[in-house]
Amino acid sequence: MLIFVVLGAVLFWFWGGPRYVLEKIFAARLQQPVHLAADPEWHWGKQELRISLAGLRVGPAAHPQFSANRLTVALGWHSLLHGQLQPRQIVLDAPVLDGPWKGGGSVGGAVLSLPVKMIVRDGTLRWPDVLGHILSLTAVNGQVLATGPSQLAGDWHWREKVGRWHFAVEMAPAPALSARNISLQVGTTIDPMLLQVAIPTLQSAVKDMVVPTLHVRWQARGHGPAQLRLQALRLNLAQSQLAVQEGALRAGNDLVLQVQAVDLNWKTLQGHLAYQLGIRRLPRLATRWGLPLPQLTDPNALQQLTSTGTVRLDTPHFQWTVTQGELDHSAWMGKISGTWRPLAIDVNLHMAQLNLGQYLPAPQAGTAAQLPALPQQWPVTGEIHVAKLLWGKMRARDLVIRSTSSKARP
Repeated sequence: MLIFVVLGAVLFWFWGGPRYVLEKIFAARLQQPVHLAADPEWHWGKQELRISLAGLRVGPAAHPQFSANRLTVALGWHSLLHGQLQPRQIVLDAPVLDGPWKGGGSVGGAVLSLPVKMIVRDGTLRWPDVLGHILSLTAVNGQVLATGPSQLAGDWHWREKVGRWHFAVEMAPAPALSARNISLQVGTTIDPMLLQVAIPTLQSAVKDMVVPTLHVRWQARGHGPAQLRLQALRLNLAQSQLAVQEGALRAGNDLVLQVQAVDLNWKTLQGHLAYQLGIRRLPRLATRWGLPLPQLTDPNALQQLTSTGTVRLDTPHFQWTVTQGELDHSAWMGKISGTWRPLAIDVNLHMAQLNLGQYLPAPQAGTAAQLPALPQQWPVTGEIHVAKLLWGKMRARDLVIRSTSSKARP
């Protein structure tokens, strides 16, 4: 009987039994088809067991989600004897990941933890629909340590543009995720410092990511240098929740935005924030954003806009309250509310002075003044109260401009 058991074990080993078993185990845990091009190679050491998997593929053969020419895992005997899969080191040769990950990550009864050290050689990451385009990271090389400094670098391809990127982080020893000195640099041949991200510290508290300070610098096309600074950022990916104590965005000399008390759910579009906004040369800024304004009578109009207030979102409703503002040296305040599905906007604004001659041609002498007709599908209703109106030679006080043509109601 013993000879048959030994013979069966030998046949199982040499006829691909270990490969078949590993494929089935990984497929069950990852919830995707798994294929190995060859039998695993086993290296038995005094301190660790090394397993080398050649031609690893996860997912359908036509469109695998993950593949690697070779994956080598080093497992310590001590953790294995305690029923834990705690890799000392993982080496990935030519890995390719097509995100986002669609499979599972269950590991059965074993306890799986991050490796002490992971080495990536000539890796590739492809991520669809990054602002409507595919982002590809290629020639990725580097190492990630569970404790200590880690670095990754490679090439990026997005929107028919290419460049280099470099990521560095220092993981701190802690029961929960903790990191410091996080930096990301993205550049091109023309502009090697196209984007810079700096996070001095990052901590994980329960289900939240806590970032005391986030600083981002980039080159905004046509605006010059731009920067974003956030203080006391709290991020909950599971609940799609974002909270920021205060933040500031500056794009060249044309745009300054400050926010406070931000609490937002980006999945349901619910939340609130307080803000201060300052815009210079609004027509030029709108053109750069692909929203050109109609030709104005006065080329110096809309050169300065300021606004202070709050914004509240509660899908599909929104409410924008302006407590203090200034447009072309005229004070304004009020409320803009409505829905975006369907789009229906109701305005209730108050302006100290409105000089229509800056925006519309003045009426000819002897003819009645008439504002341009609104489109039939105009989604805006409400009133604008003007304390003093100037339009050519016309003067008026305590004027109310009403829009009642919209069929949509917020």
